[in-house]
Amino acid sequence: MPVVAFGVSRWGEDPWSRGSWSLIGRNGTPSDRAALGTPVGARLRIAGEATHPTRAGMTHGAYEQGLAAATWAADLGHRHVTVVGAGVAGLAAAQHLTARGVTTCIWEARGRIGGRTAGIEVGGFTFDLGANWLQQYDDNALARIAEKLGLPVVATDFSDPLVIGGAASPEGLDNELRVRLAAAPVHAAVADVLDDWLRHPAPWTAGTIRRHIDAEIVMDSGAPLTWLSARYGFEAGVGEGDRWIVGSYQRLVRHLADGLDIRLEQPVRHIQVGPGGVLLNGRFSTDAVLVTAPLGALSDIVFAPPLPGTHRAALSHLGMGRVEKVILRFDRRFWPEYRSGYYRIHGPEHGSISEWLDATDADGTPTLVGLFAGPWLDTLWTGTDADIAARIVSEVLPAE
Repeated sequence: MPVVAFGVSRWGEDPWSRGSWSLIGRNGTPSDRAALGTPVGARLRIAGEATHPTRAGMTHGAYEQGLAAATWAADLGHRHVTVVGAGVAGLAAAQHLTARGVTTCIWEARGRIGGRTAGIEVGGFTFDLGANWLQQYDDNALARIAEKLGLPVVATDFSDPLVIGGAASPEGLDNELRVRLAAAPVHAAVADVLDDWLRHPAPWTAGTIRRHIDAEIVMDSGAPLTWLSARYGFEAGVGEGDRWIVGSYQRLVRHLADGLDIRLEQPVRHIQVGPGGVLLNGRFSTDAVLVTAPLGALSDIVFAPPLPGTHRAALSHLGMGRVEKVILRFDRRFWPEYRSGYYRIHGPEHGSISEWLDATDADGTPTLVGLFAGPWLDTLWTGTDADIAARIVSEVLPAE
């Protein structure tokens, strides 16, 4: 089936994120997220989804941390604050500071706003190459903004995928997985728990256990199981009333950015904090700085003086996962219709996994949005975007 239009993400190659979202590795705990977000003196604070102890990896977690950092800076009486990064956290911070009467500007390394929300036009309609869902919808501040703006949203039932070429996990397996992960020591990785389990897999088979972990952990993290924390790497949030915005997150992003002073293509390489203020890149002076750049990009910023030991320790325990997305538009549907509109396809080797959203309802054109993680990325994500799209259609999707 030929593709009539496509879009492909490359978050693993993006120098301003180096991955999709933050995760906790072995020896790490949620307290590392809180430590990373602790103010450094009275002029520097790191904020964003990576600093949220309970809503990491989600846009409303980023939004909440941006507001918290802005409130901190304004309450200290700073009159000029610079925000690094025009993602959701940075936009939220700048919007709140501006409303408090603080002179605020955003320095954004990319030539666009939105950070890891990234709208792309595919076949005449705008879809998301980055963040896609409003998660934990009933308790999501961004969802309330979307409602006020009258943005149409569509619910997704992640608990009811159609597994193509396989079967759903048997009853009781997921509960057993969660019990084992919760009982693991802090230094253990998911791979340690898996290796121990596979020594005595009954009443399930080793293959069934591996496929379940691929679906539940690899797909939700995009991180090596040898690194991902067994106890804390599998964080809550996904599948709790998730809804996606028809027309993409950019409709929210544009609202958050309205009226703000945003300076594009202005990467921050050096932040020097002194008793009288902060210098960015050795030349721009400001009272305080809020750094909302993604976790994967923080290593490119030189902090002077260096970040405190607690912050450096937190960074050593946190990392970025990689999940890539493809959007495929067709002239007709060739996949089975299913009640949830959600599908799962396992790859030929352990760890290769993809999940698919039927986004045809967006505008009536047959459309699939696919998420990929694991070793499949090494073989599929090579060449041009057109190469990737064609390879996925021929090697992954079911034949007509």
